[in-house]
Amino acid sequence: MTSTQHAPTPDSGTRPIELGFALVDERELAAFARHERLTRDDYLDQLGEARDYVALPDDAEPTHFFLGSEFCEHLLPSVEAIDRAVALCERWDLTFGLVTPIACDGLFDPLRAALARLPAGAEVTVNDWGVARFVQREFPDLRPVAGRLLGKMLKDPRLPSATWARMYPNGLRAGPFRDILDGLGIGRLELDFPPFGAADMYAGIDFPVGVRAPYGYIAKGRICKMGSLSLDTPEKFSPGHKCRRECLGFNEIGARPGTHELPTSQRGNTMYYRHAKGMAAAVAEAVKNGWVSRIVLSGA
Repeated sequence: MTSTQHAPTPDSGTRPIELGFALVDERELAAFARHERLTRDDYLDQLGEARDYVALPDDAEPTHFFLGSEFCEHLLPSVEAIDRAVALCERWDLTFGLVTPIACDGLFDPLRAALARLPAGAEVTVNDWGVARFVQREFPDLRPVAGRLLGKMLKDPRLPSATWARMYPNGLRAGPFRDILDGLGIGRLELDFPPFGAADMYAGIDFPVGVRAPYGYIAKGRICKMGSLSLDTPEKFSPGHKCRRECLGFNEIGARPGTHELPTSQRGNTMYYRHAKGMAAAVAEAVKNGWVSRIVLSGA
């Protein structure tokens, strides 16, 4: 298998950083639609107080807009919402990207309908190897991006020190992993910045890297805690019940007073941690050195 090299060029650290915003709830498109063009402040304002945990280069301006969920098949955007988002991106002169989750068998028909609405050159963030193959075979004019669920690394916010993090390095530089990405036509990686990470953790990944900020995901499961609260006891915390998208209205905050742990939260089936300010500075250093070429802002 022949690999295409994607190593950063010598001046990559001086190029303007790509900046995206990832929206999960399609109903919130209306808040963006009133803008004739989008600025970095429009993106940051969507984060609320969490914007204090993002450090962007001075020249960072919006280049991408994403819609969809990485973690739940019930949150695949409707084709109507996709059409609206694509039209808005054309108006804003931004690249549109559809974000897709791990897929059950029943997702492929609605996913096919969703992908058919995308213009050539649009990005598809894939978090399922089967979806990556599906995009490659049926939609070769789209650009697949490996999502966070495919870039495995240790991200437990309870880690007591950097020593523990170093004991379990990631395999992002492994040749077989790279071969899989190349074989699926994937041209970019989207990753988290983990607890006790350092800017140079992205050095040597000869692939364009984007980082999500200011929240990383810890773990996801199939069971939606919030979606189970209204169910009868025998049905609670089991897959298969009708989704009413309760997660879009509620976010559970976790706290362990007296510990060093990062702030955590749970939305639906996924747990998140919020970056500390030192982590934001490390991401900015990675950008400056050309190891990260895109920052994608998103909530938890």
